[in-house]
Amino acid sequence: MNDNIYKIAIAGFMHDIGKFAERANMPINKEFEIGNADLYQPHRNNRYTHRHALYTAAFIDSFEKILPKEFNRANWGFEDSFINIAAGHHMPETPLQWIIAMADRVSSGFERDEFEDYNQEIGVRDYKKTRLIPIFEGIDPDRGGKADSLDSYHFRYPLKELSPNPENLFPKNEDALRSLDNEQASKEYNELFNKFIAELEKLLHRYQSIPLWLEHFDSLFMIFASYIPAATVGKVIPNVSLYDHSKATAALAAALYLYHLQTDSMKKEKITDYEEKKFLIVSGDFYGIQSFIFSAGGSTNKAAARLLRGRSFAISLISELAADLICREIGLPPTCSIILNAAGKFTIMAPNTDKVRRQIEAVEKEINDWLIKNFYGESTIGLAWIEASCSDLSSKQIEGLWDSLAKELEKKKYSKIDLERYGGAVKDYLDQFNNELSSKLCPFCGKRPSDKQIENDPLVRDDNNRSACKICRDHIYLGKKLVKSPKMAIVSHDAEIYGDKLSEPIFGKYQVSFDVEGKLNELAKKGKLLKYWDLSISKDGKITKEIAAKFINGYVPVWSEEDQTEETLIRILHGRKSEKTKNELFDAIKEGAIKEFLYLAKMSINVKVNYKEKGETKTCGIEALGVLKADVDNLGLIFTCGLKNNSISHLATLSRQMNNYFAIYLPYLLSKEEKFRDIYTIFGGGDDLFLIGPWNRIIDFTQFLNQSFRQYVCQNKHITISAGLSIHKPSDPVPLLAETAEDALKKAKHNGRDSITLFDETVKWELFEKLNSEVKEKIESWLDKSYINNAMLFRLNLLSEMAKQEKELINGDKKQAKEVANRGVALEDCECLKWHAMFKYNLVRNIGKKLQESARNEAISKVDEAALWLDEYGGAMKIPLWQVIYNQRRLKP
Repeated sequence: MNDNIYKIAIAGFMHDIGKFAERANMPINKEFEIGNADLYQPHRNNRYTHRHALYTAAFIDSFEKILPKEFNRANWGFEDSFINIAAGHHMPETPLQWIIAMADRVSSGFERDEFEDYNQEIGVRDYKKTRLIPIFEGIDPDRGGKADSLDSYHFRYPLKELSPNPENLFPKNEDALRSLDNEQASKEYNELFNKFIAELEKLLHRYQSIPLWLEHFDSLFMIFASYIPAATVGKVIPNVSLYDHSKATAALAAALYLYHLQTDSMKKEKITDYEEKKFLIVSGDFYGIQSFIFSAGGSTNKAAARLLRGRSFAISLISELAADLICREIGLPPTCSIILNAAGKFTIMAPNTDKVRRQIEAVEKEINDWLIKNFYGESTIGLAWIEASCSDLSSKQIEGLWDSLAKELEKKKYSKIDLERYGGAVKDYLDQFNNELSSKLCPFCGKRPSDKQIENDPLVRDDNNRSACKICRDHIYLGKKLVKSPKMAIVSHDAEIYGDKLSEPIFGKYQVSFDVEGKLNELAKKGKLLKYWDLSISKDGKITKEIAAKFINGYVPVWSEEDQTEETLIRILHGRKSEKTKNELFDAIKEGAIKEFLYLAKMSINVKVNYKEKGETKTCGIEALGVLKADVDNLGLIFTCGLKNNSISHLATLSRQMNNYFAIYLPYLLSKEEKFRDIYTIFGGGDDLFLIGPWNRIIDFTQFLNQSFRQYVCQNKHITISAGLSIHKPSDPVPLLAETAEDALKKAKHNGRDSITLFDETVKWELFEKLNSEVKEKIESWLDKSYINNAMLFRLNLLSEMAKQEKELINGDKKQAKEVANRGVALEDCECLKWHAMFKYNLVRNIGKKLQESARNEAISKVDEAALWLDEYGGAMKIPLWQVIYNQRRLKP
């Protein structure tokens, strides 16, 4: 990749960095200002406007020592200087400056006839006091977005670093920021800017590799500019961050530059043409995610947790590298040109030329050749693309464009596999089996032949097995290393690295290692170090700043010193009382090992220590796993019809902020909150979530999930989430866990969305919260006060089923009514109507039998409320009842 493409992309990325500097009152040399104002600032009414452009130039000039030396080197790329390309977008003179100006306008969603407004500052308000409005608050698919009036927006983000801490990440009511005066607003900008400069100086690879430094800079700028509004003047709603606008501008600038280079049209009149189809928007989707993660085989053995963790991470990694490979083949900078990337999906802004189309088709074949070879067609990556002009990307037309792209990608789902290229039997499949190995078929996936190179590899060897295929060995390697090694290097397949690494490089090109710190600079200088990521978020909520932070790791519960409690030991030893089990626990804590599913199920046991009776303990409950699948409802509709004035920057902001909840906040929460830290992230990112953990804690977490998500999206009724929960024995096959949870989620979606399915009962969230809190707590209090006993719980469960049948009989759909009308009502159909009488009978006969008369009368009066619940909620009463029954169940010794 030549220097020019990076020069133009970084110039696009930094074109508005002057807004950050200006709002922070960065000192600017008077001589510099006098000498350069005419060069970068437009004139209007005998005064200079767009002062931020001058500040962009001043930033590049003032901090040249902490920026790559190439930025101020005369012979870097084409003749036009980097500083002029970046800062000249409001006074463009050369074709390259016009490219940045056009990219800036298109990124903002400007129409062709709005060019004049581009260089006018209309209605400048208190721009330093203006805070970023959450893009979620403006979502309204019914009316194509919320009204363009600031008075109708009531939430703002505080001006802080990006952090998983809710104080930084969640929007605040406008009233909390209303008292902000100009002095305080300026001080906040100044403090944030000074921290940014201090961290900018520490960025790695400034001298070794521009592409690597750019990826680190992208991450750093995301941390510091995610809550800075890009636009604060005129009638614009400030709901796009400076980071997202800058990155979108860089992507557009890179695509424009390559387009005009390859079409030999690097002239102002061609660059400013709004109708020519210059862009190719490429969207990719990873097909077969569930088959990939939950591949059948020996996945219930000792390596199950590491294997699932590795497989889940591999999906994100393969998607990242597929997008990276496409960009490198085209000649685009991956850091800038990949405008959306989350949950196995990505979108790239590319130039619309015949050469690029051929390159994309070739890369798609290369990627799927590797996937077909290793996954036999269960997993593939599909690419779809549409061409677009600058007009198509304007705020008035982008919704239709994005809808067209979504339809193209949907079509691709029906031709995931090129049958002409891949159809038929897998060649040489049987020839790959080696009879000399301990297991000829890989015991982990049950699909690929075991490989001789992996035989006796410490990662797969245990008392019962010594074999595995390369892919499963690599997934176990990833799963193990991710827990202990936060930093990961991606190098070219031919790089000289030592120690553990992938046995099967991804796409045959990308090698992964967690052990290259001593060789980083050497590999970077040779161009062999392609990426260097920190995958962790510290417990205090800090995100790494010296290299790129990547939020694709999720949270995995591991044994730690915090688990050395009496209650944990009681849970673990239940049914396995031996010194060997104790020693295994202590060794796991010392090693920091991943908690296997068997032990996660044990964490659902309820332990009560009675210190009055010499510390005797009582254990009850069931050892079971809860599996949760959840995703955002109608996300496609939100993207295409949710905003009034949309743009590529708006879409980038919406995608990233949605991903932040699932990929940044939730993993941090699970690691910090004691009652949730045994919940395991199988997948979390984009707009969906897949978790496994102790069954009762998963249920509590699910209620918290809905409450916190609503808070995150400003209580917007148009942005909801649906969830499906299933309960399993820890010995159940992993594919069954996934399938049952998926079925539960589908059932929730079919209930009009904004719903949850638990114990095969589907309810809206409002009712779930009432059942899971108010109703369940009352039933538990009745048990504690001896108003009811366990037998009464089972009677109530029977009555809830009868009440459900009664509702179906009375309120059945038209088809059921017609059937009943034709055949009449059978006597057995009316059996359910007896539940009212049965309830009264049990109420009088069985409630508070051991209590004194006055107390018993009070108990009957209290428990009589259950009749109202049964009548109103019917079968949904299983949700609180089954939880109480399972939590009260006596454990066998």
